[in-house]
Amino acid sequence: MKRYKWGILTIILVILITCIGMIIRINVLFPNAKVITYTSDNPADLDGLIIKPVNYKVYTMEEYSEISSRYKNIQGEKADKSRVVVLNILLKNTTEDIITYYPSGNMVIEKLHARNGVTLQEPDKMTVTVMPGEELEVGLHAYIGPSQLDYKLFNRIDSSTVTFVYAYYPYRQRIVFNK
Repeated sequence: MKRYKWGILTIILVILITCIGMIIRINVLFPNAKVITYTSDNPADLDGLIIKPVNYKVYTMEEYSEISSRYKNIQGEKADKSRVVVLNILLKNTTEDIITYYPSGNMVIEKLHARNGVTLQEPDKMTVTVMPGEELEVGLHAYIGPSQLDYKLFNRIDSSTVTFVYAYYPYRQRIVFNK
């Protein structure tokens, strides 16, 4: 009987050591992402396309419906518990080529842990074409509803850091916006 106890104990110990070794190996192979922050003083450069944050603004659904018809179907109590965050960026093409930019990433409100994907503010556009040497100001918008952020915290958005994160691994590249 003693042999079986030692055998089972040995098997459990081998499994435990193997699991610990695998966890350590995964953390060595895939370390935490390095955060790279861009600002208006230090804009992002994506292969010759300079992306400079201009500002952001938080709109109620009523205010946003005056600008765009995108969320016109959200009304009543749901509209009261929703917001739209518009991120304005300046795009500058520093190459000799025509660049087509597809804004892919998330708007992240750092302190409140709220996030959602961004799309162009113009309802029917998915991309922006920037000619050589051209500068364009573009609006990106992100919907913030009850599933992204408790509506009681909307008044704390302006005191939080609002970012546009466009890459997550191995570098977490984010553009920080000022109001």
